[in-house]
Amino acid sequence: MRTVRAGLAASMLFAAASVCAAASPSAILRDEAHLVRRSLPDAQLRLADGSIANLSKLWQDRPLLLTLFYRHCTGTCTPSLLLLRDAAARTGGLGRDYRILGLSFAESDTAQDMRAQAAALELTHDPNWLFAVASRQDVQRIANALDFWFRFDTATGQYDHPTLVVAVDRGRVMRALLGYPLSPERYRELLWEMRGRFVPYYQIPGQSALRCFEFDPASGALRPDWGMLLLLSPGLIALAAALGTFALQSPARGDLKIRSGT
Repeated sequence: MRTVRAGLAASMLFAAASVCAAASPSAILRDEAHLVRRSLPDAQLRLADGSIANLSKLWQDRPLLLTLFYRHCTGTCTPSLLLLRDAAARTGGLGRDYRILGLSFAESDTAQDMRAQAAALELTHDPNWLFAVASRQDVQRIANALDFWFRFDTATGQYDHPTLVVAVDRGRVMRALLGYPLSPERYRELLWEMRGRFVPYYQIPGQSALRCFEFDPASGALRPDWGMLLLLSPGLIALAAALGTFALQSPARGDLKIRSGT
């Protein structure tokens, strides 16, 4: 009986795990999935303090969170950076587990503009927040690697561009966030992953997905979700039916004694 129970339970858990694994993150991601594992080219950067650093040096010892922006943007750039700043403060690990780089794609931006951007975000004295400019050629190579586009509109004096944040580990994209506005939860999920926490799925805001686990981006906790119960329900019903059948077929102890005495 114990062997049968163990076998049924193992089969049930294996089936649930297989379904969970089949519901891969790429099935619920938007256009972000195709950027994963893209390689980034190296580039020479001029940081806000005027110093020179290679991009590859910044991701060498820890993951790098990279976002593309420009200083005089009157649209999404600064609000997106503010959301990222607040998410990093709440999630923790900045400096120890990762660092953040804001790279300008505007040819007219200078190191002084980067210092002004850091000051506007109250990040001037945070060594783990870096702002940089690069040559037009290097910026374009990075943008091409990330399918990032930007176009100057002479009528408005502004750039048309999407909002993009990528997590880079040793030169390869490990995850990307596209679009604005992004919820603080999505930022924190990304930061937890950069800290080495396993995030089993990525939920698109406004969409409900059958999932086996629920990830709390505020605390980093992982717990079974309602989808797990639905997946286990057929196995639980089958197990209960099997146990009931065995119970009906097994002779009572009293019957055994009577038969042995006859």
